[in-house]
Amino acid sequence: MMVTYKQLKHFSIHATDKDIGGIRDVLFDDESFVVRYLVADTNTWLPMSRKVVISPISVSDINAEEETVDVNMDADTLKNSPSIDEHKPVSREYEETLFRYFGYGYYWIGPGAWGDFSHPTELAQPKVMDEAQNDLSQHTDNHLRACGEVSGYEVSTSDDNVGHITDFVFDNSNWAMTLLIVDTHNWLPGGKKLALLPKDISALDWSSHQVTVNLSHDGLMERPEVDLDKLSDPIYVAEIISQIQPVV
Repeated sequence: MMVTYKQLKHFSIHATDKDIGGIRDVLFDDESFVVRYLVADTNTWLPMSRKVVISPISVSDINAEEETVDVNMDADTLKNSPSIDEHKPVSREYEETLFRYFGYGYYWIGPGAWGDFSHPTELAQPKVMDEAQNDLSQHTDNHLRACGEVSGYEVSTSDDNVGHITDFVFDNSNWAMTLLIVDTHNWLPGGKKLALLPKDISALDWSSHQVTVNLSHDGLMERPEVDLDKLSDPIYVAEIISQIQPVV
């Protein structure tokens, strides 16, 4: 199933015992373009609006019709988890503390987006965590970006700036980002919603609020226009991707 960032921001999070608020933001890796954390909006049940994050490793189900994300923990487990300072970057040291608390294997140990595995939930196996604790040789900096921050960044081609990032599309089977959506209405009369692939991105610059793509102005404008109401349909998304990079 496909789900967009804008959709996720309307989803509620269900623990095994009760509703624990909604999704405030989504943190993704700007190298592998995979969702690493859902930031929970805990205003209604945690003191001083303390912010906590949920890894896709914890997600047991996602229901687009009900607009819910189910996690395999109770509310107290999440409540007592290490909190984040939303005004500071999430450090690798924090991630290690978080993963030790939940008993998860480290996604950054191994060759793939989820270490040695294809799906994040496989990192919840106790044996995986035991092995991860014995191997911290790949202790490297992370590359986390907030969708809420990058949404609105101007898109810089090799010729000029054309549009801004308006949404992101994720495959919730492995939480990979499949598309970024560019809105050109501030630059072009009428405007369009155009599709980018993660591999089109050459740089994300928070200081200039720009996403640089390895496309010319014309190359970007030739990208397929998307129907925002169909982005949760995996067949439709696959068709969009095939128009950008045809299957050989």
